[in-house]
Amino acid sequence: MPPTPRTTELSAPLSNEVKKANVGAGTYVSRHRSPDLTNINTQFQRRAVAALELVSKATGDSPTDVLNRAVQFYAYLIKKSRMGEHIFVENMETGARERITLF
Repeated sequence: MPPTPRTTELSAPLSNEVKKANVGAGTYVSRHRSPDLTNINTQFQRRAVAALELVSKATGDSPTDVLNRAVQFYAYLIKKSRMGEHIFVENMETGARERITLF
């Protein structure tokens, strides 16, 4: 039985509008628009770019949305780790659990 999703302290997007943006070779749909945007320019390794493209294709989210969610999720994991909590991945078929160590 899959786990029930739960809410976190991370804030939800301010809007559910659907916006289309042309980015790179494709058109991505952005469901999350906030008036409080900050433009950040950064360099990515090829592995990271490949992973970003994979996640973007799998979810249908724009690369910007994928990066926003990834940073928020990473912050959540750091918070839980600092609270002394462990992070696990569980195989839904076998129930086998693997502890994830980030730091």
